[in-house]
Amino acid sequence: MKIISYLPLMLVPLVAACAPMPRDDCVPTTHITITPLPATVSAAPEHICVDRGDTITVTVAGNPNKGSVSTTPKVAKNTWLSGSNASDATEFVLFVNDDVEFKKTYKYIVNTQGGLVEDPRVTVRK
Repeated sequence: MKIISYLPLMLVPLVAACAPMPRDDCVPTTHITITPLPATVSAAPEHICVDRGDTITVTVAGNPNKGSVSTTPKVAKNTWLSGSNASDATEFVLFVNDDVEFKKTYKYIVNTQGGLVEDPRVTVRK
């Protein structure tokens, strides 16, 4: 019985060692899929990590019409986040300029005929 009485004390360091570590919720990728549905719009992944000089490919899911989807920056001066499927209905690119601040998260808006989604983000790592 004495072994059982010491058991909780032995578990304390184990529990402390397994505490969740803070994590970065951005996904390291240069690809975003926008899904415009009649009632909702989604951008997946919602938060990506990129580097300066990267090209982000934005794919529009479904059977979109040309010019039906665009991205605009939440802060007007971040024009590198502006793009549209005006010339290619299913895909467009965003260029992460070399002069974009690194270690910063940028928010953008996805505009579609069915509505908009306002929380997608891009973090520039380096």
